[in-house]
Parts: sequence; C-alpha cells; structure tokens
Amino acid sequence: MGVNLLDAQTKQTIKLFTMKVVHISMADFNGAGLCAYRICKAQRQLGIDSRMVVLRKRHNDDFITEYGGHTYFIHSVLHKTKKIFHFNDDLNTCRRLGKEHQAVYTLPVSPIDLTKVQIIRDADVIHLHWTGGFVDYFTFFMTFKDKVIVNTLHDENILYGIANIEQQRLAGNELERKYYQLKLDSTRMVKHMGAVFLSKMNYRLYADHEMIRMAQKRIIYNLVENDLFQPKNRTEARKRLNVEDNKLVFAFCACNINEPRKGLHELSAAVNQINPDAVILAIGKNRGELLWNNVIEMGRINDPEEMSWVLSAANYFCLPSFKENFAQVPLEAMACGLPVVAFPCSGTEELITPENGVRCTDFTVDSLVDGIEKAMQTSFDGLEIRKDVVVRFSPEKIAQQYIDFYQQLLTEA
Repeated sequence: MGVNLLDAQTKQTIKLFTMKVVHISMADFNGAGLCAYRICKAQRQLGIDSRMVVLRKRHNDDFITEYGGHTYFIHSVLHKTKKIFHFNDDLNTCRRLGKEHQAVYTLPVSPIDLTKVQIIRDADVIHLHWTGGFVDYFTFFMTFKDKVIVNTLHDENILYGIANIEQQRLAGNELERKYYQLKLDSTRMVKHMGAVFLSKMNYRLYADHEMIRMAQKRIIYNLVENDLFQPKNRTEARKRLNVEDNKLVFAFCACNINEPRKGLHELSAAVNQINPDAVILAIGKNRGELLWNNVIEMGRINDPEEMSWVLSAANYFCLPSFKENFAQVPLEAMACGLPVVAFPCSGTEELITPENGVRCTDFTVDSLVDGIEKAMQTSFDGLEIRKDVVVRFSPEKIAQQYIDFYQQLLTEA
C-alpha cells in the first residue's frame, strides 16, 4: 500500500514537471501583458515549460510567440474603410462608444484563430490574461473546453460583454447585452476553469459573479522582479534628472498620466497644499497633453534600470488611483526602498503596512494631504521596505502559487 502511494506521488511529481503552460495576452508589455510576461518568466526559472502567445511582442525571449498581427492589421484596415463609408459594424460601434464615454471597450470576437497555434494545442494549462479582440471566445472555448483554462482578472473584462471595468459598463446597451451572453455561453462550455483574483477586495466583489461562479478561485498577488528593481543613490539619481538635491520629490506612474482615474490631478493639488516647491516625477504618456505646474513629465519608461533611477530620485511613491486591481509599480518602488502613499483602492490593503507607507482613508485630496503628511512624519527604513516586499512578492513565491493552482486543477480534471 505504501509503495502504491509513493508511485502516485511520483507520478504527480512527473506530471508537474512535464506540465506545459501557455499564457495568452494581447501583448507582453504594459500592465496586464507585463504581468503575464513576468509570471511566465518566473515559472520557467522554476523549471516549468511555460510560454507566451501574444499579438504584439516587445521582449526578445524565444519563449514568446507573436501571432496574428497580419490578420489583425488587414481587418483593422477593413473596419476603418467601413467607417469612412459610414457602414456600421460592431467593432466600429464599440470604438465609437469608447470615445463617447472616454472608456475602453473590446469585443470577445476576433479574426485571429488561436486554435491553430500548436503551442496552445499542446498545452496542459491555458492561462488567459488581457485578451480583448485577440481571443475569439466561442471558437476558442469550444475547441479547448476539455483543457484547464485559467483567467487572471487584471480588470473585469471577463465579467462583462464589452466593458473592461465595472464603472464603465453600459448596462442597457445592446452590444453589452449581446456579447455578455456570448461570453457566458462560451465560458460555460469549459469543464475545468480557474479564476485568479489579484486582491482580497476584488475577490469579495466578484467571486460570486455568474460568469465565473463554477470556476475554482484563488487570490494570487502580482510579483516584483527584485533583481531588476534596485535602490540607487538618491543624490546621483537626482543629478541624472537635473533635480535639486534638497527638493521634496514624489513619484507617480500611469500608462496615461492624464487618465482621470489614476489621480494625478488630485496628487498635484495635494502636493501644492503641502509644499508649493515640491515636484512630482510623472512616469507615462500624457495623451491629453494637460499641464500641471508641479509635474515633471518623464515619459514612458520600459527599462527597469532606468525606472530604478527615476524611482530612487523620489522621497515617496504615490498611488492616488481611484481604480486598480493590484498595481505593479508600487511594488517596484518598494523594491527601490520607497515608502508608498496610496488611495484605498484594490490591492493596497495587502500591500501597505505601517512600516512601508500610508493607506489613505478615502479618495479625496484632503485625505491624500493627510496621508502624505503622515508619511512625512514617519521614519521609514528603505532597506526594510525592500526586504519586506522581496519576501512577500518575490517571483519564485508568486510563480509557485500559480503552479500549485494549476496542479490542483489538473488533478481534478
């Protein structure tokens, strides 16, 4: 009997280390795409055959396959031609709605047939990240309904028809209703589904949603590449940026720094109240081209070394965001030894402790002022901040949690 048990354990171990995982995302960069890339890379470092399939590729790693770009381009031209001739289709309607509501809407249909990709066909686990317009839901889930499929909820896209976050959902819209039903019918075909939440708050909000009600669920946080994000000498960092050494400096980051829900307007107002001579290093694009009197625009930064220098030039990192799932840049800032001041958005209840920052009481400028002033009155140890974030959010730890979840799902399959 003991021999049989040992054999079963040995077989399970072999199954684990011959497991093939494929991560599918629109890209291997920006928020969700970069998160997917980091998970994939960390799993490979643990010996798992983990790969990525993306529409747009930025990293040079050979485990990332770029697929569907030509097809996507041809169909984009076709839809633009239809728009010129005032021929409405669902994609053009979706884009028009996005402009009208200053939101991003995507369709769960695609001209790209991912079911033909051999890497995906061979995988034991298919891990979906941000896939709007890349995955054709019905054909994809019909083809792979017997496989283990895991979704990480980087936003709420999987839960709605065309909306990516709850606050932008158009409840009575015909397109939203149509594609919500398509998603529901498609996901219900999957026999072995997993859903990963990035925070306790999102789990509380969405774990019982009918789209994923039957899925196995886990909370797994984002990771930080602590070997790439390292503290730099602050004086040298400021010299590189031409920032005075005695300035009070805050760091801020968003894909689009002008996005209202990211809170740069509130941060600028709060910093002006605290110290009109202080500056904010704002990392990211300024698509709206607004100007703030105390903001130094850094543009988009993709290189971790450069990012480490910019973060290290600041006294504090601020996350005045009204909506997040589990932001990655605060982790990077902490890996550089910075304390974080944050609005009480999703993920901050797990991330922020009295030793590494301040979590504001609400989403107002006054609360942000109070939070920053509290941080300024607190003595933080940058080395301890880094040590803590490395222990709690290391690539090895987070990658192993995903592997354990895959293993559970495969065992039940």
